[in-house]
Amino acid sequence: MQLNGGSTGVRPGRLRRAPRRLTTIGLAGLLAASGALAVTAAPAVAGVTRYVLPTSVSYTDARQPALAFPTTAADVPVGTWEADGVKHTARAYFTFDLTPYRGKEVIVAQVVTGESSVADCTKPRELELWRTDTPAAAPTWNTAPAVREKVGDVGPTAPCPAGYLELGVTEVFRQAVADGRDSLTLMARIAGDHEDNKHFGRRMEKPGVSLEANAAPDVPGKLTVAGRACADGLLVGTTTPTLTAEVTDPDKLEPYAGDRVRATFAWWPVDRPAERTEWTSSAWYAPATIQYTVPGGLLVDGGTYAFTVRAADERAASGWSPECRFAVDTTRPPAPTVVSTDYPSDRSFPGHGGPGIAGDFTFTSAADDVAGFWYGRSGLTTYAAAGPGGTATVSYAPDGYGPDWLNVQAVDRAGNRSPQTRYEFWVRNTAPTVTDGNPDGWLGQPREFTFAPNMTDVVEYVWSLNDGTQRTVAADVAGTATATVTPTAVDNTLHVRSRTRDGVLSGDAGYTFSVRTAPFVTSEDWPFDGTPGAPAGTEGSFTFTPAMADVAEYVYAFGRGEERTVRAGADGSATVSYTPADAGYHTIEVFSRTSAGVESEPIGLAFYPASVAPTVASEAYPRNATGGGPGVPGTFTFAPHASVTGVTSYVYQFRGEPERTVAANPDGTASVEWTPSAYDNEYGGWVELRVRARTAAGVTTDAQYYSFRVDPQSPLVTSEVFGWQGGAVVGQTGDFVFTAQLPGTTEFVYSFDDGAEVTVAAGVFSGPAYYSIFIDPS
Repeated sequence: MQLNGGSTGVRPGRLRRAPRRLTTIGLAGLLAASGALAVTAAPAVAGVTRYVLPTSVSYTDARQPALAFPTTAADVPVGTWEADGVKHTARAYFTFDLTPYRGKEVIVAQVVTGESSVADCTKPRELELWRTDTPAAAPTWNTAPAVREKVGDVGPTAPCPAGYLELGVTEVFRQAVADGRDSLTLMARIAGDHEDNKHFGRRMEKPGVSLEANAAPDVPGKLTVAGRACADGLLVGTTTPTLTAEVTDPDKLEPYAGDRVRATFAWWPVDRPAERTEWTSSAWYAPATIQYTVPGGLLVDGGTYAFTVRAADERAASGWSPECRFAVDTTRPPAPTVVSTDYPSDRSFPGHGGPGIAGDFTFTSAADDVAGFWYGRSGLTTYAAAGPGGTATVSYAPDGYGPDWLNVQAVDRAGNRSPQTRYEFWVRNTAPTVTDGNPDGWLGQPREFTFAPNMTDVVEYVWSLNDGTQRTVAADVAGTATATVTPTAVDNTLHVRSRTRDGVLSGDAGYTFSVRTAPFVTSEDWPFDGTPGAPAGTEGSFTFTPAMADVAEYVYAFGRGEERTVRAGADGSATVSYTPADAGYHTIEVFSRTSAGVESEPIGLAFYPASVAPTVASEAYPRNATGGGPGVPGTFTFAPHASVTGVTSYVYQFRGEPERTVAANPDGTASVEWTPSAYDNEYGGWVELRVRARTAAGVTTDAQYYSFRVDPQSPLVTSEVFGWQGGAVVGQTGDFVFTAQLPGTTEFVYSFDDGAEVTVAAGVFSGPAYYSIFIDPS
């Protein structure tokens, strides 16, 4: 939160409110909760309440005056009782440890006890507490400690017997702590002459003290300025630094937070201490790190300042912390210079060094207070401290070849960062050249690779296939070497690096290659280069040859058709026949399978059977045009493709009608007549005719598709009264004239907006129009 230009902060997880009330429970429960936390509910009262048990409990017996009776029992006798006809009189002593409360303020102290048995409840309770000296050992009746003062009467009016009794002992404990005593002993007895009367005797439960005390917070520590710990010569690069301090308080009980503590920050210019400014935070549960941000406009570049912090709870304050001094420096250093003899900045080809080869880079700043340099290729990720003269030399090894760079930024002792310098250079490609001696080798077949150097004085090569074992092969006098590699995967990367006599490794060649497993497919009838092949309807063949050993069969499919299997011959090849029904784009997909069931990669190829479809012509219904009309007959003439002879018939079909056959004339042509019965609204009048030719040899050609549009021959509608642009008025009557476009029209069918159809003989009639019109409301 921001207050008066400052801010406060606290560690996450510390803002828990501790329970602050001692619940009234049975004494047995309190005894079981030895040392349990109990705190007051009032938020304005600081302090932590503990239930304190005595460190020693004992009683004395007048009947046995030389004996001490230390006990750990839950209760002790007080007063007189009889046992086996013998009278006993007892006093009880309880000693409490005060050392945890040295230097603390006792706020409230209250003895809590109870009665486990009472001799006679008709008699008043005459139970008293007295402060005595603390005995060195459990006292006897004869060695009882000196009695100093009466503390009070315990529960004189409480019901009898009482499971819960209390007595305030604040002043007794407060004075004992103030006197610097380490312990306090309380004696319980029956008052006066009643001590010898057995009717007043009782057994008293071992008491505890609910004691609330408060210690002043600790002197704040761990002071920081702008995130920097206080130290001699501290510089910060901002005029609005955040000051922080850690506040703690001795009054803290886990797992709860301790007291609520405020921090007061005081700061001033070192040369003007009278200009002291103080700011106090809100309260936070200790421990906490509290912060204050100096408002803008108060600190200046070059100024030296000091601050100190003290903490306070609701009852006490700590001393001031040792002051922390800092100077403000907001001047940015200039951009650094970068030089390297290993990787000069000339960016000339083929470059210098190589991937993995480290080079030295020296950074220099002209600032006299430079502390170091941040640098990196992608982001400023690494820091190098500056040495004498404001320089630093770092080692950097490029990851790859080609253009590379380093971004460098100087930082001074105040944390101010300079503009970045981008140092660019070119890394030489040192990776060896790799040549595949058998690029068409099959899967599992050894192949020889040749390595040639791109560095001088190469003596060996280190290589591995994919993620396999790394191997080494010596280079010959020319620096070359060969290695035999047996790929067992389709896709492979051969990692090869050369090594010089001085042990310098080159970059990785990273040579990738794929091993073909898909079969080879050839056809003398249909090429795979996109040019048309044998005509549709012609039987042709495809031959499959292997790219794997032990191929037993091939699985193939044309288009998206059913997969078929063909056995391979002794040489691993197979041939299948195919007769395409249509011209144009066709596909074949094939993969091979070994006798062990291993399948190859598939291969898919496209081929194009040539078209030998017949031609179609019609005067009444020309191709891709509008003609004829409903009831208008048209003649369609079929003629064979120039390369097709012996045509005996044609199979044709108009869309929506059954397929029909017509015999061919001696010249191979044929004609059919077709009359549309209606205009096809679904297709906008368009009709598709499909025609195939059949020859005497039983060959059926691919289809010719002939499209045309039937003229709708819709009637014309006119009116002198009702025009498209309006003009008529409500209630006005007018005529519509229907003019037929279809020859032989005898009647018209029309409807109004209500949709009811009406039939009228051809002629002129009166009535509203069947189409939407605009009627002028005037």
